[in-house]
Amino acid sequence: MKIPETFIHPHFYSNHDSISIKAYRLKDIIEIPFKYDIAYYQGAAPHQLPWEQTSDTIPLILASWKEKETILNSLHEDRNRKEARKQIIPCIAWFLQLLFWMNEQPVRSLTDWNRDAVYLKWKPVNVEERLEFVFKKPGLYHAFIQLQQLFTESAKLFYKMKALEKK
Repeated sequence: MKIPETFIHPHFYSNHDSISIKAYRLKDIIEIPFKYDIAYYQGAAPHQLPWEQTSDTIPLILASWKEKETILNSLHEDRNRKEARKQIIPCIAWFLQLLFWMNEQPVRSLTDWNRDAVYLKWKPVNVEERLEFVFKKPGLYHAFIQLQQLFTESAKLFYKMKALEKK
């Protein structure tokens, strides 16, 4: 499937990219950013959507982040900005998925994600400005710290939301 224009972003996909939608695995959430979101808007999504099963999908994203966080921390300690930039890009995608999915909706666009994020109920304070900084300067140590804080705050919000659902 060709990547729709709303999901074309220099960090993630170009006009020439495509993704396979023949099969869906939980691992795709981590390995193929926005696969479910793109398929959903193309009318080719599976019956089980990740934003409808957040008890499975969000913990997977958070666990993947924890692994990558250690790698990123080492890269920044070694002042390897080029590799850090390369390694943080998937994490930005994971965070966007987490942000929208914990609000029970797909990511609509990579070009206007911040416009859509304004209306989310569950989100860290000033997430639009903070994540925009990460998008603009992903190789910087401060961008890593900002993303780290956004993941921490979002995880707390997610588990708070789940606790409130049980009541």
